[in-house]
Amino acid sequence: MVSPQILNIDELLQPIAGDQPQGQDLRADSSPSSPYYQIKDARGAARAAERASLFDPEEAGNVLGAWQPILELAPGVLQEQAKDLEVASWLVEALLRRHGHPGLRDGFALLQGLVDQFWDGLYPEPDEDGIETKVAPLAGLNGDSGEGTLLAPMRNAPITPQTSFGEFSYWQYQQARDASKINDLEQREEKEASLGFNLSAIEAAVAEASADFYPNLVEDLEQAAADFKAMNERLREHCGHDAPPYTLVLDTLEEILRAVRFLAKDKLAAAAPEPQEETMVETGTSAGGSPAPTVTTAGGSGPIASREEALRRLEEVARYFRATEPHTPLVTGIERLVRWGRMPMNELILELVPDPTARAFYQHLTGAKLSAGEEDATQAYQATAGTSSENNNTGTATDDSNDNNDNGMSW
Repeated sequence: MVSPQILNIDELLQPIAGDQPQGQDLRADSSPSSPYYQIKDARGAARAAERASLFDPEEAGNVLGAWQPILELAPGVLQEQAKDLEVASWLVEALLRRHGHPGLRDGFALLQGLVDQFWDGLYPEPDEDGIETKVAPLAGLNGDSGEGTLLAPMRNAPITPQTSFGEFSYWQYQQARDASKINDLEQREEKEASLGFNLSAIEAAVAEASADFYPNLVEDLEQAAADFKAMNERLREHCGHDAPPYTLVLDTLEEILRAVRFLAKDKLAAAAPEPQEETMVETGTSAGGSPAPTVTTAGGSGPIASREEALRRLEEVARYFRATEPHTPLVTGIERLVRWGRMPMNELILELVPDPTARAFYQHLTGAKLSAGEEDATQAYQATAGTSSENNNTGTATDDSNDNNDNGMSW
């Protein structure tokens, strides 16, 4: 089970009373005391406190408190005044700092719900720069040319409970893991002394965790990734090529998940349900006339009856390997296949064939339409193909020689 909810997502996604379910644009009130500028100023002060703490450790104690005004103001604004991506993004930043990965989970669920239910009227509204203005707050979370505002806090969020050995983040785990690989004993001890912790301390903290801590943490991280993916799939539908980047956040979530599954593999295996005995069910006949067996997976209720059921069974297999063999590449491979299996063919081709010329050739050959933005490339390909055909018909002697050489190639 996941950790308890921090936000009441259902309340925050209720339409605002009045003619406009998305509310009014907060930016219309430019006074410094307006809700929008109170939250914006609080966020600026919190970011400044974080920067100051990098140079003065004594300031570190003030950082978390600096994010509290956003946690107090933003939910009420989103529920009662405006469905606003910028305010929601600031709330996600604050939730992650104050509540760690459960906060990130709730923040992504909120963003996904806003995009899914209020897109057309969602603030900020597009301006002369088009849709980029609307999605800019989301782009800032991931980052475009560099890392966004969520990446460092994600790495610094705890992946152990508070224990007698301390509380540790993914970033600290990375540091301790790298230090443990130093071959020279004296250098390794010196590095660990400068860190103030080592890999053994982190492993001891993991061992001290309650039985439900790591199953909950894994589900929190998985749910955060699922909601962030779902939001970005909707953004691709709405924005096409103008959709904001999102892979840095997902990649970082996956890195943290891999580390947690590896560190807590014994805890996760102990918490996993006992696998049910697999059964063999005979259905149909093989080419030789003998019954063809169908294997049901653990917990299955008989032969696979549909495509969706087959994909769900694969997800069960992935969950089993995630709990019992967290280091295996089978998990990511199976999950990728399931995701591809649920994609429409046009989206699958867009993902598997990144080269626009190759996609244009595919569209030209099959007549399939991948997306509106691909039509120009297809027309350009057709024009190029036509020009190439004309050149072949009026080629020089040198061209004929090259053609003869090509005919000798083995395809």
